[in-house]
Amino acid sequence: MTAPTRTMGPLVAAWKQGFHLATAGSGSYAKGLNLHRNGAVGQVHAAPGRLSAAVAAKKATHKAALHFPELAEDRWHALADRLAGDPQASADLLAGRVPAAVADPGHAGGTAVVPAADEITFSCSCLPGSAGRVCDHSAALGHAVAERLASAASLLLAARGMPTRALAAVLRDRMPDEGPGALPADPAGTVRADQTYSLWAHHGPSTEPVIELDSAVPVTTSITDPPPPCPSAQDLAWMTKDAATRARALLDGTADQPHDTLADTVRILATPDGVSRLPQAARSSGHSAGTLRTMMIGYRHGGPAGAHAALRATPTPPSVLERARDAIRASRALVLGDLDTADGALTDTTAGIQLRPGPDGRWYPFTLAGGQWRPAPGCSHDPATAYLAARRARAARPTAR
Repeated sequence: MTAPTRTMGPLVAAWKQGFHLATAGSGSYAKGLNLHRNGAVGQVHAAPGRLSAAVAAKKATHKAALHFPELAEDRWHALADRLAGDPQASADLLAGRVPAAVADPGHAGGTAVVPAADEITFSCSCLPGSAGRVCDHSAALGHAVAERLASAASLLLAARGMPTRALAAVLRDRMPDEGPGALPADPAGTVRADQTYSLWAHHGPSTEPVIELDSAVPVTTSITDPPPPCPSAQDLAWMTKDAATRARALLDGTADQPHDTLADTVRILATPDGVSRLPQAARSSGHSAGTLRTMMIGYRHGGPAGAHAALRATPTPPSVLERARDAIRASRALVLGDLDTADGALTDTTAGIQLRPGPDGRWYPFTLAGGQWRPAPGCSHDPATAYLAARRARAARPTAR
């Protein structure tokens, strides 16, 4: 037996065939298709034994519905028995997605989730005395269902009498206690993390000893960069550190800081495929695309704190800025001009260098390019070290002012 397909294509094809036969060659089939393509069908609602929607046509809106019998309870149990032996299908269903296996009775314990042509009947408010006959509006609904099943197959399960969540509950009772089999990998050799988790989440609490978090060795210190488009090793380290900090705060009951949505947005934009989302991010964040690009550079150099430093200097007491200025002057760093402490940052206008305090207590170097301050690598808790990093970055592009 061949493995079941992982798309809803067969389910959609089966629905189209049954629906077409149910219209019995009526001219409403083609007219309904035109209505659907023109956007006449509203949201499709599922209830046991029916799918319904409002359909707009000319100057009136009608309520159309498709009717078919619910599946018997023994059929749902047969389906659950079959899915329990398929790790891929089980993972999909337990994660809240309709598994592709339900599209094929051969992979669904002999259960045909798609109703047969002679099981489908029609009703519409435009034909109050002609129940069961197809009209343009009910035909449009049938075409809309075919389109929406590709991404929302749960509609059909609910209409057949078993919502996805209820079927998942039946499946959990049939999952083997010793755990599921291995998930098949995709063509790239990877397995979805949410599917792997969903296969094990139905088990009871683990009896394994509790791991002491403080003694755990961070694995991100020894990994190399994975292949694109995966995040870099440094990005993984920042993400892991951030997740650990949030988890620790939740466990200690001290999680009072809001979620940093702006830093998360910049993190996504800084990935190899993230730049395509720049226009949408600019609209939703209220920051210009140029500002977000600068923050992306800051993120690559210093993580979330670097992104915020690229936006603006973190408010810092004047005494802290003065001590930092004195530390730079006392070091062996060559200061070409005065170190100005205006605007909450240290600026050497002559050298085209600026240091901004970040929200994490580090100093972030910037160099002047095209009349704008650009983030440079080398942030440090020591302002003198950050200043030298800025000098090195400035020397790498001496003509950019």
